Amino acid sequence: MSSTLSTLTAAQNLASASIPDPDRLAPEDAYYKSPPRRPRQRSPLGLAPGDGIALSARKRREKERGRSTNGRRKANYKKLLWFKQPFPDNYTDEETFLDHLQRNPRLQPYEFWSLMADSTVIVQHIASVAIFCCCFVAIAQDRVPPVSVVSWASLCTVLGWALWDYWMGQEEAEAAKATSSPPGFPPSGYNPPYVDSTSSLSPRNQQRLATAKSGLLIYAAVLGLSPILKSLTRSTTPDSIWAISTWLLCMNVAFFDYGGGTGAHLPASISTNSALMASTVLASRLPSTTHVFSLTLFSIEVFGLFPIFRRQLRSISWHGHLALTIVLVISACGGVFVTLTGGGRAACIAGVILGGILTFFAMGICSWWLIGLQKYKNEIHGPWDPARPVIRRRWD
Repeated sequence: MSSTLSTLTAAQNLASASIPDPDRLAPEDAYYKSPPRRPRQRSPLGLAPGDGIALSARKRREKERGRSTNGRRKANYKKLLWFKQPFPDNYTDEETFLDHLQRNPRLQPYEFWSLMADSTVIVQHIASVAIFCCCFVAIAQDRVPPVSVVSWASLCTVLGWALWDYWMGQEEAEAAKATSSPPGFPPSGYNPPYVDSTSSLSPRNQQRLATAKSGLLIYAAVLGLSPILKSLTRSTTPDSIWAISTWLLCMNVAFFDYGGGTGAHLPASISTNSALMASTVLASRLPSTTHVFSLTLFSIEVFGLFPIFRRQLRSISWHGHLALTIVLVISACGGVFVTLTGGGRAACIAGVILGGILTFFAMGICSWWLIGLQKYKNEIHGPWDPARPVIRRRWD
């Protein structure tokens, strides 16, 4: 009996000596995979004493160490390269990588009436192109005297320039009050190219004088080039002329700067150049030098100067912009219907009614179509996108 108890006690002591302490670090804890160790002595049955208990304790310790490591990485990981962390630079936290995924973060849903209001800019320009085409047909068919067309257009241009000059004077007066500059002088830091410090005229009068000089120069240049332009395309067939002019006017509509800012800036160069080329080609088919001069000068006023006035009017007065849109639509619809049918006042009234309804419905359908297309917008922003710096335009 005593020998049996001593044998059991010795076996228990041997087993407890072979079980590692879970509160202490073992040499293999310094590796993700334990280094090879010398094989221990085996019992005759092939198992060392306490092997089952040691294996279960080691697996439990490795599982707890993995859980604590994952929890520490989730809690402490920050996407900062300058911050000292126990992670490599190319570390990716797979579980939190898509937490900051955003879809269409700056999406602004369209509204129907706001789109209708914005489409008036397109309608104005298309109506201007239609009016120019109707005037060309009327001049070519001798329905309207060319001098009357260019005279009315020049009168409207002068009135529009006077109104634009008044708006510019108000803006400069407000800017002068804000910067405490003397009345009649540009604000400090603002030096227009037309200002001559040695002149006795005020900056506003210098600008008016420069504008008048430019107008006279354009008038003289067009008058001198009219005989040359008259015979420019004499050897070209009319079909080629109509095709070229149509494509050039389509380019003018397609490349026009519909969203440009305010100020005396010419529209996109491609749009303006294509329109002037189309007018030159069309003017070369007219019978006399007076016809060529009238149509060319009229095209400069419609495609070069009128867009500046429209852009400024839109920024100054919305009601004025809407009224101008209605006037242009009425003129374009009536002119197109009269040109196509060859009728008189009744045809003009019918064209205004039918064209106005079609224009309104086209604007509404295009607005609804654009609103419907917005659901297909899929702009994704996530943690992989580069940071966008916020640039302060002025320091407080």
